[in-house]
Amino acid sequence: MNEDFRVSSATKWSYSVGGIGRDMAYTLISMYIMVFFTDALGLSDWEIWAVSTIIALTRIWDAVNDPMMGVIIDNTRSRWGKFKPWVLIGAVTSAIFTFLLFQDYFGLRGVPFAVLFAIFYLLWEITFTMNDISYWSMYPSFTTNPKERESICASARFFASLGAFLAAGLIPIIYQNYKGGPVKAFFLISLVISIAFILCQTLVVVGVKEKPLYAESEQPKTRLKEFVRIITQNDQLIIIFFAFLLLEIAFAILVNLGPYFFNYDLGRYGGGEFTMFLGILAVSQLLATALAPAIARKITRRKIYDYSTIAIVAGFLLMLAAGYVLPTNMIVIGTAGFLFFSGQALILFLMYIMIADTIEYGHWKLGTRNESVVFAARPFATKLAASIQALIVAATLTLSGLNEKVINPLTEAKKINPALPTEAARAMIESSMTEAMRLSLRMTMMVVPIILVILSYLIYRYRYKLDDKFYSQIISDLEARSKGA
Repeated sequence: MNEDFRVSSATKWSYSVGGIGRDMAYTLISMYIMVFFTDALGLSDWEIWAVSTIIALTRIWDAVNDPMMGVIIDNTRSRWGKFKPWVLIGAVTSAIFTFLLFQDYFGLRGVPFAVLFAIFYLLWEITFTMNDISYWSMYPSFTTNPKERESICASARFFASLGAFLAAGLIPIIYQNYKGGPVKAFFLISLVISIAFILCQTLVVVGVKEKPLYAESEQPKTRLKEFVRIITQNDQLIIIFFAFLLLEIAFAILVNLGPYFFNYDLGRYGGGEFTMFLGILAVSQLLATALAPAIARKITRRKIYDYSTIAIVAGFLLMLAAGYVLPTNMIVIGTAGFLFFSGQALILFLMYIMIADTIEYGHWKLGTRNESVVFAARPFATKLAASIQALIVAATLTLSGLNEKVINPLTEAKKINPALPTEAARAMIESSMTEAMRLSLRMTMMVVPIILVILSYLIYRYRYKLDDKFYSQIISDLEARSKGA
């Protein structure tokens, strides 16, 4: 391998480990903001709809904010490079708003609560975008060598998944069992995670050593009006964007309804089953991510995508059958989790690589290299998926009656008695939970994602054309151009 394409171990580890804190923060927001509102604050149905609508509508801003931030990063020239300033600024400011989102807002409710939440959430989105785009668009600039790039991507995804599952697994244990009640528990959780976010991203800024692949002096500044052309004329980026979006919606629905499924469907409120489930998922995702480069050396990307899609669909069907055809126990649920989350990890690994590959494709096709503009498509897809699932989750909780008839009474009981015994909480759930509520929860959480995953696969299978042979030719052409051939 050409030494020019090698990346130092210090850079790889600093970049990868630095993702732990940021994904803990993102998991806290994406997975537990609604849980905080229902199980800690006890918001009414209309307030749940208000915050869900705010989440969805603020994503419209991301249609401009994400690519605009990509243009700003691509045009940044500083002694620290174009990525690091935004990595650090975004981490510090986003961490502040992450903490503020999990406060009781001085006991405000109704319209004043919704207005304050809208302000904090919009500012969190803007600041997290600064960090997210700069962080993930940094690693393709380290090298164009496919194997080195796959190695860095797998390592970064491994530690990002580790951070996500640390947060996802520990948060329910803490907020359900903290003697001071869930409001105080979320105060401490958000404080610790926000600090971890800043410290981990500081490691990226200090430990990563960059060297530009192509002379930046030869790269013209990207004009804001050009970002539409850069994205829309990169047809392979568009294909991956839609495939990625559908997959993200499917799993966003799953993970955001997951706490409600375990607490109110399976009747395990206050228990460790959800954390055990997340532990199984953590092992499967981390294992799949760690093995992904080795798997990619043995079989083609297309076959990995095929097998992974089959595993995901099988996992959802298995989980749907629990309690109807199969017994409801952690063996069935855990096996389902292993299947669909290991499959998801492998597909996400491929998609991050394929998005990175479209950078060179865009450079080859359009004549300019725009890492940050291209990578803005990924967080935009993630945020758009989050906005769609927020409305779906709100509809599921409110239209089924789950929020008003089951969750609210339990939340009020815990406000009166923060030390409410677990068995008493479970008895309250069992007496008010209906079969219609359970069916509504399961159909949304499992059947809808199956449809979305299949659609995502079909888009990739029949529209994505950037294979290894085509990519190698692109790299050869770009190298020839850089040498003036």
